[in-house]
Amino acid sequence: MARPILTDDMVQHAREDRENLEKRIQDEMENDQELSEKYAKKEKERSKKTVYKSRRIENAKIKERDKVVNRLLFAIITIVVFLLVLFFWYYFGTPIRRS
Repeated sequence: MARPILTDDMVQHAREDRENLEKRIQDEMENDQELSEKYAKKEKERSKKTVYKSRRIENAKIKERDKVVNRLLFAIITIVVFLLVLFFWYYFGTPIRRS
């Protein structure tokens, strides 16, 4: 049987490594002004990308909702037209009987 790609231990180890790295970066930023400015620039660029991504996701959701609304409107309009045709055909479409 094949070994699993990720185990809980591997995930936990990676999480601890990331936390340790973040602590080290935070400590170094407190001590080094140049590194702090560089990191702030990177963080600002990353936040801009996040905003773009969230807008893209939001636009995709809006398009999906618009598709559903358009289908619903089309169905309602089709039913109304069909009922109007039946109404006019029933009341005005029958031939007049002359005795």
